[in-house]
Amino acid sequence: MNREYRSYRRRWRRPPPAPRSFGRKVVDYSLMVIFFVLVALLAAKLSQPKAPTQSLAGKAYVIDGDTLSISGNHIRLQGIDAPELDQSCGANACGKAARQTLVQLIQGKPVRCDGHGHDKYNRSLAVCFIGPINLNRAMVEAGQAIAYGDYRDVELQARRDKKGLWSGKFETPQDWRREHEQVPEALQPQPNRAPDLIDQFVGWIRGLVGGL
Repeated sequence: MNREYRSYRRRWRRPPPAPRSFGRKVVDYSLMVIFFVLVALLAAKLSQPKAPTQSLAGKAYVIDGDTLSISGNHIRLQGIDAPELDQSCGANACGKAARQTLVQLIQGKPVRCDGHGHDKYNRSLAVCFIGPINLNRAMVEAGQAIAYGDYRDVELQARRDKKGLWSGKFETPQDWRREHEQVPEALQPQPNRAPDLIDQFVGWIRGLVGGL
């Protein structure tokens, strides 16, 4: 009996899978090509700097270490967070020191700010310049602001050199606001970087797959 069973097993083979139809092969290859196209488009889109939505220029009034006013428009320096004006870091009035650093960087000269949207307080989020000098970067470089997203390289150097805030212990501005019951600021609203073309491709793929 066992011999017959083994002989039967040797003769039996799993049937080969049914070959895919030509139409199915076309769909599969098309989806694969579209996937790689989407990845390439997304990579190209993310590698492009986001175009400014608004530019402001003129004489700037410094409100604190990361906020300016130009012609009545409040501008939040994007990608950084400086101490609040009333904030102290130990015996150091770090909030006032941060404001004074920004005043000294500007030196009464005209400021140009390239806006990239608004925060939830309707302030323009912008990168601001005095000539070629990036003020956002310069504040982090001086150790008078913390980097959020950008400027991590200069923040690391400021830490090593113990500049500004990094010369001693301090509360982050966000923690200080929370402790003093101030509303936390929207430091960096995340922009939607997915291009419309990619959304259209995704919708087309979903429709195609749903119809199979």
